[in-house]
Amino acid sequence: MGVVVAMGRRRVLSVVAGVALVAGAVVGCSSPVKPSSSTAAPTASASLSPDPSASAAAVQAAVLAVYHRYWDAVVAAERGNPDPALFADNTKGALVEEKLAVATQYQKYGIVRQGAPSFANVTVEVQGDQATVLACVDNSKWIVPEATGAPPGVLPGGLHLELIGDAWFVTKYVDPPAGFAC
Repeated sequence: MGVVVAMGRRRVLSVVAGVALVAGAVVGCSSPVKPSSSTAAPTASASLSPDPSASAAAVQAAVLAVYHRYWDAVVAAERGNPDPALFADNTKGALVEEKLAVATQYQKYGIVRQGAPSFANVTVEVQGDQATVLACVDNSKWIVPEATGAPPGVLPGGLHLELIGDAWFVTKYVDPPAGFAC
C-alpha cells in the first residue's frame, strides 16, 4: 500500500535534506549529486522521494518537529510568558487559549516554572492529514521551585495534530490507549 503525502513547498524544503540522507542510506545513489552553486529558489519540480517509506519518515519527522516546538512553547509560556507568538507555528484552536490562560495566571502570580519536561517512548502515527504523537512525559525536572510536594513524575500523554494548509499543528490533547504505559 502506497503513502501519498501532500506538502507545501516550504515543508518540502525543510525535509528534503533528511529524506535524501535516508533514501541514500537505504537505497544508495545511482549517480553522484553535485552541490548547486546557484542561490536561486528551488523550482516547483522539487519533490519528495518516491519511496513510500522515505516519504512516510519525512512526514513523521515533520510531525515530531511540531510536537517539540509545541512543548518548547509550553515551557516558555509556563515561565510566565503569555505571548501568543509562542504557539503561532505549532498550535491551533482552544489549546492555544488554554495554554495562554495558564501563562497569564503564572505571570499574574509570579510563578516561574524551571527546567523542562523530557520524553521517552515517543510514537508518531500519521493517517492522511491527521497525526497522533504519544509519549511518556517526565515532569520531574520541570518544577516550580516554591511549590510543595513532588512534581507529577512520568505520565503518558498524547497530542493530536492536523495538517492545515501545508503545515502541521497541534490541535488537542488525546488520551493514550490503554496499552500505552510508561
